[in-house]
Amino acid sequence: MHHKIDKLEILYDGYYYDVTEFSKRHPGGDIILYYTEKGEDATQAIQQFHNRFFRKVRSMMSNLKRRPAPDNESPLTPEERNRHQNITNDFNELFSWMQTQGLFAPSPLRNIWRIIECSLIWMTGVYFCGNSRFSLQFLGAVLFGLGAGRAGWVMHEAGHHSLTGNHKADRLIQSIILVCVYHGHFLGVLDGVAGGWWRRHHNKHHAMPQRIDYDLDLNTMPVVANAIEIVKDGRHGRSFFIQNQKWLFLALDCCLATMAWRMYSSPRSAIKYRNYFDLVMMGIHWWIMLSFAAPWTIIFGIWVAGTYLFGNFALSHSRLPVAKKQTHWVEYAFRHTANIKSSLWMDWWTGYLNFEIVHHLFPTLPPFRSYLVRDKVMALAAKYDLPYNEVSYMEAWAQNFRNLDNVAKHFKQM
Repeated sequence: MHHKIDKLEILYDGYYYDVTEFSKRHPGGDIILYYTEKGEDATQAIQQFHNRFFRKVRSMMSNLKRRPAPDNESPLTPEERNRHQNITNDFNELFSWMQTQGLFAPSPLRNIWRIIECSLIWMTGVYFCGNSRFSLQFLGAVLFGLGAGRAGWVMHEAGHHSLTGNHKADRLIQSIILVCVYHGHFLGVLDGVAGGWWRRHHNKHHAMPQRIDYDLDLNTMPVVANAIEIVKDGRHGRSFFIQNQKWLFLALDCCLATMAWRMYSSPRSAIKYRNYFDLVMMGIHWWIMLSFAAPWTIIFGIWVAGTYLFGNFALSHSRLPVAKKQTHWVEYAFRHTANIKSSLWMDWWTGYLNFEIVHHLFPTLPPFRSYLVRDKVMALAAKYDLPYNEVSYMEAWAQNFRNLDNVAKHFKQM
């Protein structure tokens, strides 16, 4: 991920900062190492990831040794450096305008409603899962999965600190999602996933979307291959899973990914980083499910949740080209991220992440306000001749399946 050197430096606002020691205690984990590669400008990443507590970050950085960043140390050509600087200036101007408009301010009433909504759907589903009638069990599994999926959108916002705007409150909400009292038992913890693990995983995706060996969302082998480049051995591309991935993606792959998250990656990370609160929350989740729901409804409900979440997430990136080298924060968003055309139903169904380009540019912006900056974002893309990928929901699914099929055919013909 970075050069094997004695000193680790990150480039921020024209200066190299020595993070050799700080990188070991960076609160955000080893994502900081992504930006220790020479010429990799961390300015926008630091600005946007830490928007809610930027003063604290600047104070911490003031304690680090720094030196001016000379042009001869940059791998970029003079023309590329000039282009990147112009993009940075326009991006900062847009960011400042959004701040003056109060677009990053949280919406408490809306947040309360969203938590109530997903909690009611989830609890109703769990209740029906414990019924003796098959029809109600089936309905319960669907509602339980949908409620978990809807909770996933809330957890996603909390992980980006775009929910309440309070660092600690958002992390608490993300870990709990949501604990409430029902007949003397704790009901909630809707997703069964550790918040700390999700943040470490998802922020690496946001740092460099679709970049080989950096974006963890590309680590889908041996089950799925969204791009030829992620298959390191051609023989693996001819496996049963890859050759049939177009058919297995919804039928099996989304469920396997969800189960892997819940039963391996998430608890393993919580144990490694000693996130005991997350472990307790996950334990409550499974205690509720095993106490109230028939076993088959748990599996089916997890499939519903996984298909809902992973399916919709895949439409934003998976069918797009991968990145093989460093580029500007803004270019990552435009070249490797896609929107789904907006409608009232689509905005609700996707938790406003159909505005994925805006979300990747400004991850701490409450997603429901994305439409307010859409036109300015489109203008920014047009000014620098950058793609603005936006298609209908059905076309996005069609492109996704065609991409999966094309990758499989590539290795079949080898």
